[in-house]
Amino acid sequence: MGDRRTRRRVLGLALVTAASVAALSTVAGCGKSAAKTPTALRLSIDKTQGLAYEPVHITVLGGAPGSTVTVRATAVDDRGVHWSSQADFRADAAGTVDLAAQAPVRGSYGGVDAMGLFWSMDPPAGDPSEKFPTTGFSVDVTATDQGATTTQSVKRVFQAPGETVQELTVAHDGFEGHLFLPPGLVKPTPALIMIGGSEGGESTYGAAMLMAAKGIPALSVGYFAVTGTPQNLQSIPLEYFVKAATWLEQQPLIDKRHVLLFGVSRGSEAALLTAQYYPDLVHGAVLIAPSAEVWGGLPDSDVAWTRAGDPVAPPGADIPVDKVDGPVQAFAGTDDKLWTAPAWARQIDDELNRAGVAHPHAAHVYQDAGHMVGAIPYLPLLTTYTLSGRTFQLGGTRQANAAAQAQTWKAVFDLMAGLSGQSG
Repeated sequence: MGDRRTRRRVLGLALVTAASVAALSTVAGCGKSAAKTPTALRLSIDKTQGLAYEPVHITVLGGAPGSTVTVRATAVDDRGVHWSSQADFRADAAGTVDLAAQAPVRGSYGGVDAMGLFWSMDPPAGDPSEKFPTTGFSVDVTATDQGATTTQSVKRVFQAPGETVQELTVAHDGFEGHLFLPPGLVKPTPALIMIGGSEGGESTYGAAMLMAAKGIPALSVGYFAVTGTPQNLQSIPLEYFVKAATWLEQQPLIDKRHVLLFGVSRGSEAALLTAQYYPDLVHGAVLIAPSAEVWGGLPDSDVAWTRAGDPVAPPGADIPVDKVDGPVQAFAGTDDKLWTAPAWARQIDDELNRAGVAHPHAAHVYQDAGHMVGAIPYLPLLTTYTLSGRTFQLGGTRQANAAAQAQTWKAVFDLMAGLSGQSG
């Protein structure tokens, strides 16, 4: 998994301990002393170790009734940059703060959100476009009330115990990637082939690891800017993805009737095109912030995708869907500022309806979310993206993005669980 040729572009966090100390105060003008420092302040966290996409339930106990309790999370990324989030809450009559039930009175996020402290973390410059790759991290959550402080660590993992990984290379296998298999897999199971977008590399590595931890075999594939592939998103043959699907279906624990392509952004084009032209190998698609059209290559090329050596279609042509033989789920946010993913998600669904495709299909469009609707839930979110020296706005509020990501991942889990039930 640590091969230096692999470009892992996975958002993640590695958190370290910090404390926030609130000074004792007196009630002005009435001669009363401040409330006593709580002596039994403690944190209750239901999962002190869990998968990165799993929510945790954080409760502060033993505070002073009616006091202001500060809850803080801090982080240090792989460059040594510190990240942090903080929110103040009003303790109830029992001196309790429940992050899953209470909105902060002020802080780095607003509204009731159990995971708000996780996704709202920022580096010192306050730029949420910063990112740091990881496939595992620890969170130290600190609560402070009138001078009393308590800290508890939460470990967030990407790989389940017993999960296995197999590395694939262009030289040996005809494509680059990693196959993650769930622990304890004993029968053929529906699987995902996961491909990223214009960022290049093997950007779905961490997400594939987490899918396997959930019980879904996942093959993460890099198709440009990895060893043995083009440096840019130009003239990528659909046959490359056919090689990956053919190899995957030969594995004994893969249900060859239910292999779907999971495509993100520009990768959604390749996913839908491959499902259309090779329905015997690819049986549906999950499309994240998708396009319903064929776009040109990057940078400055008319051709992104080829088939039998020729461009699949001129830029701007609609992607046909009449031969797709499996479920198609498209996910987009109404505030996607990179391209018109919401309209295209609905267009894909409408075209599947007109084509009479009998398999389940739907467009999931989330209000106020942006382009990053399919990122791993609860990690600090990208709001901008830089490519070839240009910075692009991705859109969405951070809170809406976080909610959309959680819903997207749940929908994918539900889809694959339904197919698994059909596997018998």
